Amino acid sequence: MLSSIRLAFGQTADLNGVTFGFGAGYSHTHDRTYDYSLTTDKDHNLKLQPLSKQAFVISSVIMVKLGKIAVDQNANTFVKQSKTSVYNSLIQQKYHFDRQNDSLENQGKANFLKSKKLDESVQGLTGVSFWEHLSINLALDLVNVAPDVSFNKNINGGIGLGYFITENLQVAAFYDVSRISQLRDYIVDSYENKPIPKGEGTNYNALDIKDTNLFYNKTISGWSFKLIFSLANKKAPKAG
Repeated sequence: MLSSIRLAFGQTADLNGVTFGFGAGYSHTHDRTYDYSLTTDKDHNLKLQPLSKQAFVISSVIMVKLGKIAVDQNANTFVKQSKTSVYNSLIQQKYHFDRQNDSLENQGKANFLKSKKLDESVQGLTGVSFWEHLSINLALDLVNVAPDVSFNKNINGGIGLGYFITENLQVAAFYDVSRISQLRDYIVDSYENKPIPKGEGTNYNALDIKDTNLFYNKTISGWSFKLIFSLANKKAPKAG
């Protein structure tokens, strides 16, 4: 019976400290990278195509909250988990008090002051500090939509800091790192717009990123801003 009464007027739910979700946003890399091809004529000259530094990304994200917080969805507010017991008790008192008194106009002065004091007590327990809105985020990019697509581009990942706007939505900034296959510098410097010698009087007629004589894995860094939606954010209610 008590559980059904609580659900009628607001009950806080603790939020999980670690949650999973998805994010989408804009990314930018610091380093210039290239896509490569050989011309289709008999010379097979090396051609370079600069890749865009910007992209729209969709990521899977693991979030670790810095604060222990709960949410009252009816009031659309955060509450510290350490204060939820007192907060819920005051909400129940206020609920029953208001049920017993039709309206503030019909209440005596004493009841009016008591109602006001209960409101102030509830308000004093709501809200959390700025840092308790924050979370440490780990992201792995699932989709990278750029103006150009590269056959040698690897999946990006990053670590970032997020700020929860609501219980499920946050904005976050990430420092991103990825590895991408690039031609070795001496190959580019020596053979751009020329055939690449293969030996014994022959030239390369195709490029293979697995060929370590030509390619190496270059680590590049960047940053991104994302909106993140978290899933299964609430802890399961305690029995009883």
